[in-house]
Amino acid sequence: ALASAAWAPLGASAVKVAARGAASALSAEWRGCLEAEAEDERFWASEWTDLEAELVQLEAAANGTAPAPKPEHKEHARSPLAGLKLNLEPKSPADLIPALAMLKGLYEDGKARIGKLNAREKESKRKYEEKQVAHLKRMKEIDDRFKDHKLSEEFRTNETRDETRFWNYWERVRERQHRQFHTSLKIQHGTLEKVKQMIDMYEKTISGQADKAQVAKQLAKVGGGVPPEVVLLQGASRELVSYCREALVEVRSERQALLLQLSSGKGAQGQ
Repeated sequence: ALASAAWAPLGASAVKVAARGAASALSAEWRGCLEAEAEDERFWASEWTDLEAELVQLEAAANGTAPAPKPEHKEHARSPLAGLKLNLEPKSPADLIPALAMLKGLYEDGKARIGKLNAREKESKRKYEEKQVAHLKRMKEIDDRFKDHKLSEEFRTNETRDETRFWNYWERVRERQHRQFHTSLKIQHGTLEKVKQMIDMYEKTISGQADKAQVAKQLAKVGGGVPPEVVLLQGASRELVSYCREALVEVRSERQALLLQLSSGKGAQGQ
């Protein structure tokens, strides 16, 4: 009753003005949410699509088959895997040099992508912390205005509810961002490790420094007709193919989960 009495002197017109102001602020906040959601969706959809394309091409190259063309994005550089076909039956170690150069290009691209992911994660964390500070400040302002009899109990309830909804929304956004980052980073590091192993194997094969005991062991498995210098390379290629297939399952699962979460999140905004 006291809160209602304190609010009454403001008059009906003041209440309407305050209500319109609150509605306007609410609409602006939701527009910000939708814009952030759209940008996040574009980034991660592009990230998973690009990573899938790289893994598909790397698998094809390791299989010794011509990889399918990777979709080009205007802002993206040409993939170092474009046109790459690892030579699994070279006539001499020197035949491996072109593919080695391309693998090194892929390795550098992977490091750059990891740097981009780390930078985005740092920025996402900074924005989240800013919103957390603003949220706590907003909640305190609502309580202070109510205690000073500048806000009715009804408006206090409504504003507290809306602010809590926004904060819960941003918490879900941040949780999704961090999970996407963690999963993508894990796959990127795993891919770089495999590529680095291939680079090392190529360099050892070309220089003739491959472990002779391992070569003899692999030769016994594959039989004759394979140059001793490249027998270990074939084994490494098979391991790379297996890794790519496993990683592709995870990438496609994460992309699908992202689409489902975004769809669910947009539906929840009106609740």
